Amino acid sequence: MNRIFLCLSLFAVAGLSPAFGQTVVPVDYAQAALDAITASNIPAAEQHFSAIRDPAAKLYVLARIARANGEPEDAIRMLARLIVRYPNDEKWTAISELQSAELYLELGMLDAANVTARQIQQLHTGTDVAEKATALRERIKQDMEQAAEAK
Repeated sequence: MNRIFLCLSLFAVAGLSPAFGQTVVPVDYAQAALDAITASNIPAAEQHFSAIRDPAAKLYVLARIARANGEPEDAIRMLARLIVRYPNDEKWTAISELQSAELYLELGMLDAANVTARQIQQLHTGTDVAEKATALRERIKQDMEQAAEAK
């Protein structure tokens, strides 16, 4: 018994352990699901979804799946639930607000999209999400101008 322990100790010290030089990278199942949605692979997204442990991430991924399945109203409801239940989760709340603004725009709800995007700019100043909200507001402005011209 002592010999085995001694040999294992020597291997580890010498860098000969089986895990030496290998990096174990944990899987981010939420990101894997979002990547699958982006690639239009909803079955893979649903498979990754089952392994997500963070409840806010689960709601966000569910909303993205609903949007990908052509159910924007359901997606908005799930995003609203996330924002209400996890208001202090900066990561998921911010991107949920942005996703909501994009869905409002997609549904032709220009005022709601504009108000939401402006709120994102104010609440998340200096972040990537705020920059995306600024770009979204430009698209909203163009859509509003086109709608005014059509009248």
